[in-house]
Amino acid sequence: MDDEDNKLKEEKARQLSRVVCICKGINLKSVLSHIDGCSTVAEVNQCAGTGSGGCKGERCGPRIKILLSKMKNRKSK
Repeated sequence: MDDEDNKLKEEKARQLSRVVCICKGINLKSVLSHIDGCSTVAEVNQCAGTGSGGCKGERCGPRIKILLSKMKNRKSK
């Protein structure tokens, strides 16, 4: 494995560890592991535990909506 492969893996790991739900500390990797089969933010919240913190989903809800949109676009291609 070369340095470029290692850098790509490190970047992917960094992205997956980014926090989506600030209140509950739920990262992108966790949300993505629960998002498959969900079609609404409420469904993702129920599966992943997001949206139930102090802000009641005001911060993570829009992020999850974007993720759902991206997942839908990938499936339609």
